[in-house]
Amino acid sequence: MARLPFAPATGEYKCLGSTFDGEVGPLSDETSFKEIYDSFKKRFPKADHYPYAYRLKDRGKSSDDGEPGSSAGRPLLSLLEEKDLYGYLIVARYFGGTKLGIPRLRRSILEAAELAISSARLGVEKQVYSYHLEVDYSAYQTILRLSEKYGFSLKETAFGIKVETTAISSAKLHPVFEKAGLSLDLLQDEQTITIIEEKVS
Repeated sequence: MARLPFAPATGEYKCLGSTFDGEVGPLSDETSFKEIYDSFKKRFPKADHYPYAYRLKDRGKSSDDGEPGSSAGRPLLSLLEEKDLYGYLIVARYFGGTKLGIPRLRRSILEAAELAISSARLGVEKQVYSYHLEVDYSAYQTILRLSEKYGFSLKETAFGIKVETTAISSAKLHPVFEKAGLSLDLLQDEQTITIIEEKVS
């Protein structure tokens, strides 16, 4: 199952005076990448090259950005594929005055990318059930106890005349509510949503 970064993470690698600053991060769609790429370049304005790769469910793309052919972009895309990771990788390369040669250059770019990945919080996509609930306080206390017992979560809870909350569960809640004597009418607003769940490696 493919993994996804929760948020951008960085890593730095140095070799013979050259510095490589890598970043991995989430990417929702292809059109979002330009803004991410431009923002990255502004944070590393004096770098010589900015090779990148990104991988989505239906496509992947890479660029050497002026580095010798296939020394940067394609290896970054291969790394995403090897790690079964969806998202983007960008590396800012500052030339230190000593030519590295293509093999060492490629290794250095990948080292920066690997360091970024190793520092990232990664998750996996998971299909769950979501229920918007509007209940009185007595029913809410019962649902709260059930959530602790059966391991579903309550999100976006608001307290007013009644309690509004959203229950997120990996399994349908009908058997749980029925066993507790709660009306199944409370579960009419059922939706299936995708969340990112942290993956501990």
